Amino acid sequence: MKAHIFVIEDDAELAQSLKVLLTSAGAESVRCFESPTQFIKIYPDLSSTFQEQGCVLMDIRMPDMTGSELFALMQSQNFPWPVIFMTGHGDLSMAVTLMKAGAFDYVTKPFDPMRLLEKVQAAMQLSNSRVADQVFKREHLARLLSLTHHESQVFARILNNQTNREIAEVMENSVRTIETHRANILKKMGKSSALELAQIQERFKLLGGMTPFPMTQPH
Repeated sequence: MKAHIFVIEDDAELAQSLKVLLTSAGAESVRCFESPTQFIKIYPDLSSTFQEQGCVLMDIRMPDMTGSELFALMQSQNFPWPVIFMTGHGDLSMAVTLMKAGAFDYVTKPFDPMRLLEKVQAAMQLSNSRVADQVFKREHLARLLSLTHHESQVFARILNNQTNREIAEVMENSVRTIETHRANILKKMGKSSALELAQIQERFKLLGGMTPFPMTQPH
């Protein structure tokens, strides 16, 4: 998967130095923005890029908008990538505040290149995990949407630990019909047991996924 690094820094010389450093360290795509405003202008066009692995290096003090103001705006848009702030010694308290607000990490200027690369690598690992979670959510939701109305009802009852016979009685179907629904559900969801169904549904729920049908059925 292609990894992206965005550098938001009004010091053009520093931004270029960072691009050279990151590229020489193996980064596939490094893009520099001279201001938060420039980044905001193209933000709507980056939705597909944000589905890939990436992170942001951002200065705290910039003329048109501070890094903390841009970060707050990014958070309001559910920005998916880890953000590392670059700060002078006078902004350490602000950097700590930003980490408490959800920033991944910070580095102080002038910074040790190797230390910076370590932080970027750690951010990329987190980004990779987040991307995997988003892919899982999209694929799981697509599988849920592929279930028929009756299959969705059976699915919910399976997760409530009801047996085929119990489901058949409640839904006024034959046991054989419920067995067929169960087999179709397992096939569509790509699993082989009710336990696996419960595990992936719980993961989906923990990641904030919204099931497109009720998960509690009347008895």
